Amino acid sequence: METPKYDKTSPKSILKFASGLTGKSLAQVVELDTFKENIRNKGDLGLLVENYYFQHSPGPVAGPDFPEAGVELKTTGVLKKNPGNYKAKERLVLKMIDFENIVHENFESSSLMKKCKLMLILFYLYDAEKPIYDRKFVLDPLLYSIPEDDFPTIKRDWEFIRNKIADGLAHELSEGDTFYLGACRKGAGGTQEKLRKQPFSSVGAKSRAFSFKPNYLNKLIESHESESGNMGVSRGLTFEEATQKRFKPFLGKTVPEISQKLGYFRKAAFHKGFNQDLCIRILSNGKSVAIELDKAGIEMKTIRVNPDGKPRESMSFPGFKFLDIINEDWEDSSFFEKIEKKFLFVIFEIDELGVERLARVAYWNMPYADRLEAQRVWEETKRRVLIDATQLPRQSESHVAHVRPKAQNAQDTWPTPQGGEHVKQCFWLNRNYIANVICKL
Repeated sequence: METPKYDKTSPKSILKFASGLTGKSLAQVVELDTFKENIRNKGDLGLLVENYYFQHSPGPVAGPDFPEAGVELKTTGVLKKNPGNYKAKERLVLKMIDFENIVHENFESSSLMKKCKLMLILFYLYDAEKPIYDRKFVLDPLLYSIPEDDFPTIKRDWEFIRNKIADGLAHELSEGDTFYLGACRKGAGGTQEKLRKQPFSSVGAKSRAFSFKPNYLNKLIESHESESGNMGVSRGLTFEEATQKRFKPFLGKTVPEISQKLGYFRKAAFHKGFNQDLCIRILSNGKSVAIELDKAGIEMKTIRVNPDGKPRESMSFPGFKFLDIINEDWEDSSFFEKIEKKFLFVIFEIDELGVERLARVAYWNMPYADRLEAQRVWEETKRRVLIDATQLPRQSESHVAHVRPKAQNAQDTWPTPQGGEHVKQCFWLNRNYIANVICKL
């Protein structure tokens, strides 16, 4: 291949040259025959693109790949939703977190910003059946720098992670701690993973990396949605402040009063999730999508509380298949993924007459000790499924979580390892546990 025609000192030139990959795979634009057997499913596609397409040796580990232009190269997989639309396959990993050094940094001059302040992101269509060099780049490359509206939130996320490490709590890091920038797991996983040292604590911590959460990445991929509304997060307003500001005029009002004020009404007598739809419209100033909430991957939960202060029910999570859970590890489970999230709790209080009023809102993510208890319940569930899938952890066995049915009827079942069928089950956070959480918000 002839010498690449781009200027290594110019981000725009690098972006223009990268566009030559759009609609093609790496193997279609460079000669790889001699290397294919060695790189079929190994290594980083970004490194291959840099070496063979850009014919460029990576920059120093601490700095961006194209140091003269200050550009870091990232490749990330996408999945097709429908013709012309894609979603992120997973989070975009940015850089490993150095527990020892981050405590001495500030955000603007941090090693993360030095490496990833300006990124060239290439999107390829993920296909597990194809070797990495045959996966096609399906979207135009994106030259990304932190948008002005997102900068305060990302900076605050970084500072939260740094401060938690500085407090000797690197082992308690969770993706639910933050909004856009996550501290994702980045190690072998399981009981065999070697723990890393952290400053200010003798407790070993699992490896973590900075990453953009999948929902944040999705908003980079998606075109602007006409039905999206802005929550108002800015340099002057944090997520929490913007949320409280949106909800304040509606606190104490009944559901019909809120519905009337927003001009949004039930589509039918039984409108599943109506309270949640109302709350999204409060946040998004009347629209059906709150952009920042989506970008942060925050899950909203509306909770109806009885006059005695107790929620009406436990909080359910997605179901699991008996034949799947016995082959899973905790950190690959959907329950783990869910409890690592940040939640927005919107609480409706029901009075003695049955009238629902919007009482308060708050962000929440599960504390470390409770995540360990949820893990114990999950592992006990896995153990029991192997023995008898009909005898799973009950609410009385844990103060945090339990397992019980979540099915349409008694005929809605999954096959069990014992060769039979049993009604579909899911994990639930206990009603009393949620009540205690609400009391502390």
